[in-house]
Amino acid sequence: MFKKTLVARALMLAFGAGVASFGYTPEVMAQSNTAGTVYGKVAPGTATTVVLKNTETNLTRTVNVDASGVFQATALPSGPYQVSLLKDGSVVKTTTVSVLSGQGVEAEFTVASTGVQSVEVSARRTKIDVSNATNGVTFTAKELDKLPMGRNVDAIIQLAPNTTRADPRYAGGASIGGGGASENAYYINGFPVTNPLTQLGAAELPFGAISQAQVLTGGFGAEFGRSVGGIVNITTKSGTNNWEAGGLVTYSPKALRADQIDIYFPRTGAFASTDGTLRRYRQANTLENTTYSAYVGGPIIQDKLFMFAAFEGQKTNSEGTNASNIRTSSNNNTTGWLSQEAKLTRYLGKLDWNITDDHRLELTLMGDLPKRDNSYSGFDYNTKSRLPTGVTSTEHYENVGENGGETQILKYTGNITNDLVVSTLYGQSKSKHINSFGGSNQSQYLIVADTVNQAPGFVYNNPQPVSGNVLDNGSEDQIKSFRLDIEYKLGAHKIRAGLDNNKLSSINAGERSSGGGTWTYLKNPTPGKPITPGGADAAGNTVVLPAFTDPKYGPLAAQGYYVDKTLFTTVTNAYSDTDAQYIEDQYQATKNLLITAGLRRESFSNANGDKNKYIEQKNQIAPRLAAVWDVNGDSSTKVFGSLGRYHLQIPTHLAVRGASRSTYTDTFYSYTGVNPDGTPSGLVQLGGPASGNNEFGQEKDYKSVSATNLKPTYQDELTLGFEQAFSPNLNYGAKVTFRTLKSTIDDWCDDRPIRAWADRNKVDLSNWGGFNCSNINPGEDVDLLLDFTGNGKKQYTAVHLTAAETGLPKVERKYTALDLFVEHPYRNGWYGKIAYTWSRSTGNTEGQTLSDVAQTDVAATQTWDYKELMVGANGLLPNNRTHQIKAYGFFDLTKEITVGGNLLLASGRPRSCLGTDPNPGDSPNYNSASHNCFGTTSAQNVPSPRGTAGNLEWDRRLDLNVVYKPQAFKGLSLKLDVFNVFNAQTIQAVEERYNNRNALRNTYAVWLSTTAPRSAKLSAEYNYKF
Repeated sequence: MFKKTLVARALMLAFGAGVASFGYTPEVMAQSNTAGTVYGKVAPGTATTVVLKNTETNLTRTVNVDASGVFQATALPSGPYQVSLLKDGSVVKTTTVSVLSGQGVEAEFTVASTGVQSVEVSARRTKIDVSNATNGVTFTAKELDKLPMGRNVDAIIQLAPNTTRADPRYAGGASIGGGGASENAYYINGFPVTNPLTQLGAAELPFGAISQAQVLTGGFGAEFGRSVGGIVNITTKSGTNNWEAGGLVTYSPKALRADQIDIYFPRTGAFASTDGTLRRYRQANTLENTTYSAYVGGPIIQDKLFMFAAFEGQKTNSEGTNASNIRTSSNNNTTGWLSQEAKLTRYLGKLDWNITDDHRLELTLMGDLPKRDNSYSGFDYNTKSRLPTGVTSTEHYENVGENGGETQILKYTGNITNDLVVSTLYGQSKSKHINSFGGSNQSQYLIVADTVNQAPGFVYNNPQPVSGNVLDNGSEDQIKSFRLDIEYKLGAHKIRAGLDNNKLSSINAGERSSGGGTWTYLKNPTPGKPITPGGADAAGNTVVLPAFTDPKYGPLAAQGYYVDKTLFTTVTNAYSDTDAQYIEDQYQATKNLLITAGLRRESFSNANGDKNKYIEQKNQIAPRLAAVWDVNGDSSTKVFGSLGRYHLQIPTHLAVRGASRSTYTDTFYSYTGVNPDGTPSGLVQLGGPASGNNEFGQEKDYKSVSATNLKPTYQDELTLGFEQAFSPNLNYGAKVTFRTLKSTIDDWCDDRPIRAWADRNKVDLSNWGGFNCSNINPGEDVDLLLDFTGNGKKQYTAVHLTAAETGLPKVERKYTALDLFVEHPYRNGWYGKIAYTWSRSTGNTEGQTLSDVAQTDVAATQTWDYKELMVGANGLLPNNRTHQIKAYGFFDLTKEITVGGNLLLASGRPRSCLGTDPNPGDSPNYNSASHNCFGTTSAQNVPSPRGTAGNLEWDRRLDLNVVYKPQAFKGLSLKLDVFNVFNAQTIQAVEERYNNRNALRNTYAVWLSTTAPRSAKLSAEYNYKF
């Protein structure tokens, strides 16, 4: 007793709490993100123990009832439970509850003080979970099955309040609570499945294998981290004592899909040839999808060992005009039409071994394997028809621009005593990325030879059909994760502590030139004079090509003909390690008040391809505090609040090019002939290699890549709310959220403050190779290590710049939201919920992403490159949706027929205008990057602050379904889903760039994406219980 009391008092002092008395009620709180809790209270003296039995697996847990009548059981696998109240070994009463992962549920009994034995088969389910202050929603498999929605995680996320779709140009992700698309964390059975390279989305599993999907939009406890957006926590199905199998077939025919609307050039008033004319024809585009899925689950050993396996295969065939081309593209005759076959294979295998009722082992195997094949052919915009010339080129991709992978997870959970629970997890995943191109020899250089640059009498063939950049062989991402959680109950306290470690690796990340390089044929109009083609050599000297008239260069050079060999590759390995420890005290301060105080310590590091750490941030402290007041003591009304700090890591992609080796060089030659494959012969080097950014494949100076005082991205959050079960037919509630981004990381590329510092401090810059970019905390002081000597000896000088000297403003992103909801629990044959959110997301940064131009360089956007880019940057952010209404539900018309609906009404995304700075001074004046627009010329542009160019139209979608389950054929289900019933193809994104350098763009405000047209899905499902 002395030791337990001593431990309790020490922990309570750590969190500023004290023990008031020993007559308190034990706390009630969910055990973890993959298990649940059952709690309750009876009159003192009416019972001695409570027995909980999972009715599907017979797993049984016995807990004691304390002197005040309180009991609780934690670390329970999700599922239905029979809860029996016993006194002296005899059953007094029973009830049934359904346990959900990450939540608590009250087992409610009414027992006379005399202890008269009685048995009750079921009791009403508690309407309000008073065991935590977490904000979000949890959906069960049954609920998801009844709603008309896409069979993917993004569709689930969009049902939750405080969420909106990310910019459609990103490969995945969603905006949760005003966060960027890369700022969420995704878990399956406790394992992190977030894309390690970009953090845009995550791997998924067969939709029918989801048991519960939890979307946390705020207020999460100390066990969660690495997110300033939201948490998506998925629990898979498991086998039970009953063998069950089933299959599903869905078909979305192209005949039941409405035509896509065409896209037209905007009416700018400055381009008579294109204004208001067709830009992309889409009415002939088609798409159809077929999905096959099956599952089987049951006991391998009754009550002990269970298995569950699921498979899902999708095939999507689409045809239409190539989205990369427009009506005026010159290559429509070869690549104007795209036929695509996309295949998606997902699987899950799950083994659950109840070693005893107190010890459990889980093995999860899952895969998400996307593939797609593209075939290109010609299209004639005059006749709006596909050309009969056939396929001109093909492409094959496996998990490129998507978030698949294969994962293995092993987890142990042990109830060591009634007071001590231990769980540990280890898992790993691997995601391979493959691209190949029909008819392309990837060892054959690309040949570029404009007609004016071709020497007479030679044929310049180009056997390399693929231009641009491609992935390298062996490209893959890896995750290795370990986690340990311990829970100890001590009177009114439940003390939880744990640690986790994630090791992320991206192997052969980045891109290289198709074919390995490019031969570009050129012509010098003044062959008798030296020319400067651009770039410098490895020593930093400007490359100058001599006069071509020297006889050693040959007769073609004397006429001005020469060739440039370009090598480009950013292929590298990249690494990121994160680890964390947390401790949390869940303290039942009074009968009705639960206080949770937690502390999370996190560390982050990023390393380049040479395994040099260019970012290392240790001991980042994130306090968390939450409280829940069970107002009436009967779980009918709760008032809750939370306050916390949350950190975010940097994805591995930041190392690509910025911190790792990269090559981008041009070497110039004279030539005397051209080979049949288009490559030059008789080469004599004129000059180079030259690089515009000192990219010669050398090891990067990792000590200068990031500020030495770099802090991680972090955000502070406050939430307050209440929920009430007004009656068996009505729940309602309200919540306010305040989020403030306090720090972010992005690259900064301005050498002017450094040169000014050197001038003040009399530092010689004559041998300095120059400043590229460094990762900093914008708006804060910057400490850099820079080598000004240029002698290769890495002699660093410490440079300190104040925030004022960088010229960058303090980072600002503020998110404020009010959520209201009304819910009719499933009763009398129907369920419905309506949620309204008013929100405001303002500031000068979206976060790690930049939806203005959909820049994919996560945490290395152009946002903070130069101070001039921040003028006018403060305003409504792209993920702002001032008003959102989400409503969904279902109604049992008869025992055989159910109808469901899903409605979204959301105000449009704010629009900005990005143009050329009319007064750039000595800044680089990026093309269409400053908040200046609307001039006839760029010099006449005027300020256009962020978010002031209007709003897109309201997003409005209604999805409906009808389900028929014939009583005469048990287990059969037939369903019709209709998506976007009113065919509201609303605009999701537009072009916000106004200038093309000094000229206007004829594409400003053109539509880039619209909501998918109306479509229908037919489904047939059969489930059989043996």
